[in-house]
Amino acid sequence: MPTNPELVRLCKLWDRLTEELNKMGLYEDVDYNALFCQMEGDKAELSVGGGLRHRAHVHYGERKLEYYDERRGVDEAVKKLMEGRAKARCEIMKEEIGKWEFVFGVKCEDVKDFEEAFKVLAFATSMHARIDDPSRWYGKDFEKLDGECRIDDPIEREVCAVNRLLKKLEGRLKS
Repeated sequence: MPTNPELVRLCKLWDRLTEELNKMGLYEDVDYNALFCQMEGDKAELSVGGGLRHRAHVHYGERKLEYYDERRGVDEAVKKLMEGRAKARCEIMKEEIGKWEFVFGVKCEDVKDFEEAFKVLAFATSMHARIDDPSRWYGKDFEKLDGECRIDDPIEREVCAVNRLLKKLEGRLKS
């Protein structure tokens, strides 16, 4: 089955953005070195980090995607970004076993803007590290974000940072 040309365009956009983010020093090397986007027909699989199961599956024709990460904070930030930027209906995938709850990603349906979804997936790479230690990645006083996004809540801070950086990079991402 021939690959959907729109998926090819989206993977190229994602690739350009991952290069920009790596140049800005926002990725861990192990995560950046593992990145890829494979496509076939209306589906794409993206490696979005160095973890064995750190992947995303895109079902373009069905307007769906799944993002896999077992860190609740990352899943919450990706969910908010997908809902806000890609205009998707998303839920955190989890399983409860006894008194334990395990998260393993975000499932989105009715994705209205796949271009924005692919941008969010580029930011998912090394997001755990940026959430845990923002001053290391954005600067002591958030210099890389022009001083913005000094927010106590780590999820809201990362969502703000992603939105701010996408605004700064807008011109460089044009196809």
